[in-house]
Amino acid sequence: MWSPNGLGLFFGLNYVYQFIKYTPTSTSDLPGTVSQHIYCSALFMVFTALIGSYLGTELASNIIGNLGVLVCIVLVASPLAALKTVIQTRSAESIPLPFTLTCILNCFLWFVYGIDINDFHIYVPNMLGLLASLAQFALILMYGNGRPHQLPLVHIEATSPRYHPPYLREGIATPHDLV
Repeated sequence: MWSPNGLGLFFGLNYVYQFIKYTPTSTSDLPGTVSQHIYCSALFMVFTALIGSYLGTELASNIIGNLGVLVCIVLVASPLAALKTVIQTRSAESIPLPFTLTCILNCFLWFVYGIDINDFHIYVPNMLGLLASLAQFALILMYGNGRPHQLPLVHIEATSPRYHPPYLREGIATPHDLV
């Protein structure tokens, strides 16, 4: 049990270190700040340690297991938080392809394993994670990871033709045709 989990802990801590190292402290992509993420993570670890220490083994295992399921679903679905940006910019640049492919493989394998041993707590969250990962992959296929298409902010004043873009001045359309 310690070998795979110890390795996972090592890689997880390395990921957190890289995240903190390269994420600007004032980033607007996160729900909250980096320091708030660190604080909430520390509280979560203390909370699970207290549950494991003071509750009975079966109850603590059940609570911590359900918390783990919830965290995994949030982790796998987290790139979908950029859904609005992806659709507005018509670019899936904000959805990391390697993470998405890894989640598809990981969730698929755990889903199959959960079905094989008939464990609801394994196959249901991994099925949800697989669906979220496939949705992310579909967005990447639809929009690509290219440069986002910025929608131009143009103010057209209908009373003066000099404010109209060239396609309007050339008689292709009038402001009334666009409404």
